[in-house]
Amino acid sequence: MSPYRTVLPPDPAAAAEQLAETVTGGGTPLVISGGTLAVPALQRGELTPTVLVDLHRAGLDTVVLHDGYVEIGATVTYQRILDSPALAERVPLLHRVAGGITGGIQIRNQATVAGALCAARPQSDAPATAVALGARVVVRSVRGTRIVPVEEFLTGAGRTDLAADELVEAVRIPVGPAPRRCGYAKLKFAESSWPVVTAAALATAAPGATVVLGGVAVTPLRLPPTPPDRIGDVVADRLARLPPEQHWSDLRAGWAYRRSVAPTLAARALAAVAEEHP
Repeated sequence: MSPYRTVLPPDPAAAAEQLAETVTGGGTPLVISGGTLAVPALQRGELTPTVLVDLHRAGLDTVVLHDGYVEIGATVTYQRILDSPALAERVPLLHRVAGGITGGIQIRNQATVAGALCAARPQSDAPATAVALGARVVVRSVRGTRIVPVEEFLTGAGRTDLAADELVEAVRIPVGPAPRRCGYAKLKFAESSWPVVTAAALATAAPGATVVLGGVAVTPLRLPPTPPDRIGDVVADRLARLPPEQHWSDLRAGWAYRRSVAPTLAARALAAVAEEHP
């Protein structure tokens, strides 16, 4: 018998009520949007919730273009992002990243951006991409909603600023009148492995582009707008000044290796920006 009870709320308000009820009663809730990370962790016994709140019937599977931003519901999968003409046109960086998610079509049909942000794994594709895009996270509870810049939402490796009775309802990405040129690069040791280091780049009005590195620090590392011929020095200087407690290492690679390859990944992302026609 399952050690937890599963509920499928019909909307975000009902999901928030279930979370509040569980927390107030002394229980431990777990919210599922895609489940590609949470379900294996449940099977391994690493997560021990009393209530599993599955959002798949909560009506959060929409992509809506508003004035100035696009809102991506919590259960929108990477495949849905790939299939969205609006996202392909207005947010090409996210569209590009979605096409290269590790695990192929099976993972793309299940995994979500919202779930990846909640997992907050430093080396995964979503955190650095979301920071580069200036994303904001829509957080819901029985107290209402709050909009959190993703750089404030991600507080550490595997940590976010979500309270126990809060859930992510959507991710908002600002869009301008024309999409910005973009580039993305990542290093993996095998096709099926997690990335080691990622680099997301967006063109800016200043010379060069903004680059955000993933997999080198416990949270994504934003660099200032940098011309391609200076990116190696800028990355090296920024990492040299990174406090040791913010260094990221795991079984795939240590900090020293990640630091050594980061300038190359940043340069590749910038090169991809330069290759796009303005």
